[in-house]
Amino acid sequence: MSKDYYNILGVNKEANESEIKKSYRKLSKKYHPDVNPNNKESEDKFKEIAEAYSVLSDSEKRSNYDRFGSADGRGNPFGGMDDIFSQFFGGGRQRQNRQRKGNDIRVNIKLSLVDLYNGVNKKIKYRKTNKCSECNNTGGESSKCTTCNGQGVINQVQNTPFGRIQNTVMCTNCQGSGEMLVKPCSSCGGNGTKLGEVEYEFEIPKGVMDGEMLRVSGMGNAIKKGVDGDLIINVVEIPHDKFRRVGNDIHQTINLTYKDLVLGNENVQIDTMDGKIKIKIKKGTDIGTMLRIPTKGFVRGNEKGDMLLEVWLDIPKEVSKEDEEKINSL
Repeated sequence: MSKDYYNILGVNKEANESEIKKSYRKLSKKYHPDVNPNNKESEDKFKEIAEAYSVLSDSEKRSNYDRFGSADGRGNPFGGMDDIFSQFFGGGRQRQNRQRKGNDIRVNIKLSLVDLYNGVNKKIKYRKTNKCSECNNTGGESSKCTTCNGQGVINQVQNTPFGRIQNTVMCTNCQGSGEMLVKPCSSCGGNGTKLGEVEYEFEIPKGVMDGEMLRVSGMGNAIKKGVDGDLIINVVEIPHDKFRRVGNDIHQTINLTYKDLVLGNENVQIDTMDGKIKIKIKKGTDIGTMLRIPTKGFVRGNEKGDMLLEVWLDIPKEVSKEDEEKINSL
């Protein structure tokens, strides 16, 4: 059963982009790990909030989620009917004329905050089963299964509380293929597949979030007389030594002198993902003040985040006699 992303963000299904973003910012600040250190529950909640926002802030993913219950549109809108039939009739409805699919392959790819900000081209190598070219993925020479007469399914009559019911189930003799292997392929031993190493090159677009998954159709494991599974690439963010990402915003702490805070400073240099910029500090700025620099955050689709600067006092570790006298005279 899919998660209720609307409930996680505390918005209704008719919420617009602005309402979703506003709620996300509020909740992400509340449950951020820096605000709740060593709190596993808050950390899990923060990740759940980020996951919900990554889906609902993307129009295509949100549409898939609303219709099918999943961001990639693979959810089952009839949720669990096969399980219900299985409980009563022992085996449920058989999905006929559907090709078998190979197993998906999941890989983690570690990316720096700079890579996620700019987007990056990556190349990976991994091992997977590939279709055997010698037998064309068939496994060798085969003949029609005599048990199911090549249908892949057989009919069974079963006594139930509702009377005698005829049910169609998979043929266990041929495992639903309708064929029996007569002469196995000498190259793959009848498997129809062989293990090998493949190389895949792909683009990571700007703004991808930590924990987000990229699905590549047909790049997973092959299966005999079926279609290849998918490659699922899981993005893992490498923490930055200065910047911290919250949604599309970038947070950092800046240390200012007592003089800067009291008298102000029109020429304070700060680092951004695009290089250094100058900002103005107003007179009488308090410690803990959060300054916002518009459009200096992550670009994600049509949205662009901001940079938030948290002001702290830079306290010198050593003070000269002369400075001590000046401080005492204040």
